Amino acid sequence: MTISVTPDQLRPILRDLVVAEPLAVTPMAGGSAPVFRVDLADGATLVLKTYPNDRPWAPGKDAYAAGLLAGLDVPVTRYLILDESKTRLPFRFAVTSYLPGDPAEALKGEPDIVEVYRQMGALLKKLHTIRMPAYGAIGARGIVKPYPTNADYMRAMFAEHFRKFRDFGGDAALTARLERAAAERFDLVTHGKGPVFGHDDIHPGNVLAGRDANGRLRLTGLIDFGNARAVDGLSDLAKAIFCSAHQDPRSAAAIREGYGVLDHPDPDGALWLYTLLHRVTMWWWIRHVGGKPDEGSLPGLIADLDSMVQ
Repeated sequence: MTISVTPDQLRPILRDLVVAEPLAVTPMAGGSAPVFRVDLADGATLVLKTYPNDRPWAPGKDAYAAGLLAGLDVPVTRYLILDESKTRLPFRFAVTSYLPGDPAEALKGEPDIVEVYRQMGALLKKLHTIRMPAYGAIGARGIVKPYPTNADYMRAMFAEHFRKFRDFGGDAALTARLERAAAERFDLVTHGKGPVFGHDDIHPGNVLAGRDANGRLRLTGLIDFGNARAVDGLSDLAKAIFCSAHQDPRSAAAIREGYGVLDHPDPDGALWLYTLLHRVTMWWWIRHVGGKPDEGSLPGLIADLDSMVQ
């Protein structure tokens, strides 16, 4: 959607925050919906996030998920204003704090980028210290459909995503092989340490980084909580490694190194099983939004899945 916003439109909205006058509103790159940098007269900066109508769970979900991390020593967005009325602006929006830095994906050519990937792993470990009451997707007021055990949750997830894999044209023979492989290893999901906060979309496009006073590249922000859910921590780690490795293969080992010891009797097996689910999910989702998953930004998903069950 095409959106433009002026300082005059924001002035009455920002009075709620008792901040300086807005001087400029500048579009920011990235994101699936328009996001704007708002520069204030005193040199401070805010962010205006917009939300399309096909995301009824947002912005409340984003704000709730980010709020769960408020007491954690991680650089996350603070949500200052939420408005879904479309009366002050002709779209739903949130005003948030500003996090410095550039998306890590834009820094891939930096000689020390691998250090940011290690920091991503350490960040994941911190997120997974936030305990959740049950498993399931997070909404604006908590877990939408809670599952008491990871086995219950994963049983539902595998069933749903294999069904959608078929519905969107996944090969029947391959699907059957994947289902058998998942069933044979399903016991691996029963060894988790309980539900924890999962971002479920950590990759170089959703973390910010910049150089500190000593010139070292440092992670400066975590953004985009649209996928947040309560999960087994290894599922979240597997998703981060899977998504990040497609952008930079060097990230996989670094993220795992930064995460540290994996408390599971068969950590490699658990990561393998969760990766299978994430690949199946990503394939049908790209088809769902009109993409070609074996030709676009994540090439080779079918080949990867096939190789997992040879």
